[in-house]
Amino acid sequence: MRKVVISEKGQICIPSSLRQRFGLQKGDRLAVEESDGAIILRPLPRHPLLALRGKLKGAGDEKLTDLLLQERTVDREREQR
Repeated sequence: MRKVVISEKGQICIPSSLRQRFGLQKGDRLAVEESDGAIILRPLPRHPLLALRGKLKGAGDEKLTDLLLQERTVDREREQR
């Protein structure tokens, strides 16, 4: 049996061996249930779209916002002519 301590904010730290076994990562969500006087933490499925975050970055080092700003600057210059 593993033991954890509750912080002043009501937080607990899940032991690393359990995080690894269940594939838990920072930002994952858990359901908290009570059953027969026990507290149960159950991992919730990750949102499939969140798993794609950062996967579609361009091959270059430029950020999409920088490219958009450059495009708008060119558009403004074209409009002023």
